[in-house]
Amino acid sequence: MESAAPRTRIEPMVRVIYRQEDDVWVASSPEVPDWSVTADSFADARRLADDSVRFALDRGDIEVEHYVAPDEND
Repeated sequence: MESAAPRTRIEPMVRVIYRQEDDVWVASSPEVPDWSVTADSFADARRLADDSVRFALDRGDIEVEHYVAPDEND
């Protein structure tokens, strides 16, 4: 009996998109409906997004890709 080759596990990926609104940063994701975080700084928003998107999906193995939306006023 031949043994099957080990399968490569592909980790799920979630995009997080940041935008600045007035004096706060808002993060949301097209892959996580009804989820968002807000923070006073981009660094805080990114840290919160990393933690809370994994919590929202109940998955610790999520790869998070971070994107900053272009400023609509430019």
